[in-house]
Amino acid sequence: MKKISLLALAFIFSYVLQAQSIQQGLQYMDMEQFSSAKKVFEQLVSSKPTAEHYYYLGYFYAKTAEADQAQTQFEKGLQADKKFSLNEIGLAEVKLMKGDKAGAKAIIDEVIKKTKSKDYNVLLRAGEAYISHNPPNQDPFEAIKILEEAIKHKNVTEDAYIFLGDAYKLTQKPENGPKAIANYDFAKAKSNNKSGKALTKRVEFNLFGKNPDYTEILKEYKEIMHVAPDYTPIYRKIAELYAKANKLDSAIAYYDKYIARSEKSDEIRYRYAIFLYKTGKYEKALQELKAIEDKVKYPEFNRWMAYALQKNGKTAEAQNYMNKVLQSGIKLFSTDYECLADIAFSNKNYDEAYDYLRKAYDLNPDDEESIYYIRRIADSLYSQKRYTEAGKTFEEIIAKNKLNKKQFGIENYLFAGYSYMLSKENYEKADEIFAQGFQKYPDYLKFLIYRANNRLSQNSNDINDKALAKEPYETYLAETNKLIEKAQDKEKELTKYRKDRASAYNYLMGYYYAKKDLPKAKEFAKKIVDEKNDGDILKKAEELLKLKAIPETKPANNTKTAPKTGENKIK
Repeated sequence: MKKISLLALAFIFSYVLQAQSIQQGLQYMDMEQFSSAKKVFEQLVSSKPTAEHYYYLGYFYAKTAEADQAQTQFEKGLQADKKFSLNEIGLAEVKLMKGDKAGAKAIIDEVIKKTKSKDYNVLLRAGEAYISHNPPNQDPFEAIKILEEAIKHKNVTEDAYIFLGDAYKLTQKPENGPKAIANYDFAKAKSNNKSGKALTKRVEFNLFGKNPDYTEILKEYKEIMHVAPDYTPIYRKIAELYAKANKLDSAIAYYDKYIARSEKSDEIRYRYAIFLYKTGKYEKALQELKAIEDKVKYPEFNRWMAYALQKNGKTAEAQNYMNKVLQSGIKLFSTDYECLADIAFSNKNYDEAYDYLRKAYDLNPDDEESIYYIRRIADSLYSQKRYTEAGKTFEEIIAKNKLNKKQFGIENYLFAGYSYMLSKENYEKADEIFAQGFQKYPDYLKFLIYRANNRLSQNSNDINDKALAKEPYETYLAETNKLIEKAQDKEKELTKYRKDRASAYNYLMGYYYAKKDLPKAKEFAKKIVDEKNDGDILKKAEELLKLKAIPETKPANNTKTAPKTGENKIK
């Protein structure tokens, strides 16, 4: 009897150790110590190749985006024990990773039906699988259905609440926001407010709202750092928050703390190199990437190497690495095409660069920021004096722009109009664009000046001909008069418009001079003097005011030069 008890105790002890080892591996993953996690799961499979151990090694590969490696482990797990259902969930996740959502759902639904929703781990990992990968290889709504069942179990863990919170957040539906928060709060309570993972998830949710308070989030992150100092990802998250605020020294300092507390693996150095790149430390990023080349096997390594090389002016090498990216068959991102465009620009292959920028835009046309890819094309065409093409491209930006940025919107009308004006064959189109710009942004009165400039460019003898510039100049003066009259500090308000008002006065002075209406011409000359202008325009006005009669000569007309693109400054 004693012998049986000892065997039983040995079995129980062995089972507990095994469970602790699996838990240790999962904990390493939560701490982003992936090499250590991999080592744990590999040792478990090596020492005892059970279906469960194969599953968790496959789980590691799935979460580190190695679909084929994951599939191999899950299949071995099924060979070891067909009744251990987690490996079927693993194979479903592989299908999700490869874009087969229907195939994944069929497997998951069948496993849940077979286990009658009584296996907590099946529900937990199935729900997690649906939210573990990027769109379109995810389905948060399916995850919610499954995880709502999981949290009903008596042995529910904080992970179920965290995954459910993530799923509600991923639906991007405002009404699901409170549900996400509630589940993160349940996860915190489950850990007695000591889990760095649960605490961080709750605070991190605030980053997804409108106008997040980064100062408050940073404060809460630092509180988590003190409550759970062993939760290493919090140091990385603080670093990334500082990077968003463009406080790069603080960002680097906290990332160094993250590295000091991590496993110091090549994988961590790889993540650090990417962080350095994203914070604009291109030279240092390249040094880190070169130091770990051939040590990390991520397919994306070539991408980041190409990016860093290109930013360091090593165009030919960057092209070689981008060729590897293209040959690897991995999913391409807009930034890949942007890098290829930058390489083409460096080689002065402009049309090739434009093709790549259009591909970058076409990958994510619903992303508001993607419009900047088209803007780069327009700016380049403008700088090359390909004005008609530039005008059409700026018009395309106007039509496609979803950014709620007034400055950006104004600039596109401005440069579309000037592009057509400078082409010297699209003056009417330029006038139309400037008029549209003024209609959309009526408080940006410079559009009236641009219309006048365009009409003067179209006909240098405009004053003596149709006087087409007269109407926009008069409108500009009338509108700015209203603003000056309303202002408490009239002199300060006048200063904003003095130069353009002088141009309008000068034109109208010349117009009435040409019409032989000296009193009216003097009226505008006096306004130039009264508004304290200087330079040649003042001298011209003062000379005209001295006249008692109009001689045969007429004052010269004056026009404006076009702006340069890419400066993002409008006065």
